[in-house]
Amino acid sequence: MDGPDVRTGRGPLSEAELDDWYAVPPDRAAGPWVRGGFITTLDGRATGPDGRSGSLNEGSDGDRAAFATLRRWAQAVVVGAGTAREEGYGPLEGTSLVVVTRSGDVPSELADHPDVHVVSGDGADVPPGQVLEVCGRHGWDRVVVEGGPALFGAWVGAGTVDELCVTVRPVLAGGDGQLLLPASTALPGLTGRLTHLLRWEGDLLLRTRLR
Repeated sequence: MDGPDVRTGRGPLSEAELDDWYAVPPDRAAGPWVRGGFITTLDGRATGPDGRSGSLNEGSDGDRAAFATLRRWAQAVVVGAGTAREEGYGPLEGTSLVVVTRSGDVPSELADHPDVHVVSGDGADVPPGQVLEVCGRHGWDRVVVEGGPALFGAWVGAGTVDELCVTVRPVLAGGDGQLLLPASTALPGLTGRLTHLLRWEGDLLLRTRLR
């Protein structure tokens, strides 16, 4: 739930203003700060009709600006191998990419790249703690999880996500596309506290503390 201390604003914002808008809170605990970065429709879909999140942000200058800001802030971007394949991920400029995979199968353009780190479960699910351990060994404490929803759901369910940064587009997708959190995600109750709300050309850019 939101409260009287919610920071509100209206875009567009400059790059410096966005860096300030997405600055981590001063009361953050020691250790890594983990953010989820997503875009959704009003009915909670995290992908468009083509099964990709990229089709949702077409025409959304606000989401593109937020996406760029989060990546600029991050020392490591975490993504599942399936999402990396579907969304056409490549190595990231200035930020390390961490690809999580049960099988060890990753897109060829990401394999053996010095700025891409593969965390494999050798046939089993990869727990968030294993990924954060890898990040810690490299000194990365600014982490953004970009999905997909199954991976993000596991991280939220494990209580390892500090903050959700999401763009809500005023559209309905319907169908059986992926939700922001899979139905199988187990949570102890309603969670989240809105801290920032930015209106940008019809879209809502939200920052929500999850722990």
